[in-house]
Amino acid sequence: MAVLEEEVRHLIQKLGLERLEGEGGYFRKYYTHRSGSAILGGTIYYLVTEDSFSSLHWLPTDELWYFLQGSRLEQLVLYPDGRHSLTLLGPVGEAVAPLSLVPGGCYQGTRLLEGGYALCATTMCPPYDPDRYVQGTKALLDDYPTCTRLVDFLREEDR
Repeated sequence: MAVLEEEVRHLIQKLGLERLEGEGGYFRKYYTHRSGSAILGGTIYYLVTEDSFSSLHWLPTDELWYFLQGSRLEQLVLYPDGRHSLTLLGPVGEAVAPLSLVPGGCYQGTRLLEGGYALCATTMCPPYDPDRYVQGTKALLDDYPTCTRLVDFLREEDR
């Protein structure tokens, strides 16, 4: 366990990651996509650990996830029409995808499948806007009664 904790600390330090308040995980802006003076999008590093994951949250625009290294993740997406999906994100393999597209207007959450850590990157166009972020709460349980895993993706204080 100490080796894993040291590897996570090393990634946080080497990549200059900071805790992401609200959603969870660790992040750092990597690149801002521009055309002249117009900001078109943004890409970040995002680290999921056993203690800090991407809790359910709503964003208005599409977000593309890229798996970079570490353990497999499960990504829950809650669609506005009441459907939900669970995708495995990780190294290329059977039933596991190295990329995932979360459509805008959906709630999403991403957590480790079996422990360890996962380093990803995400891109949003237009870029992330904290004023348009909505944290998921247990009220979502009423809107998605068939999603038995929903509570696993809520922050501890929102359960």
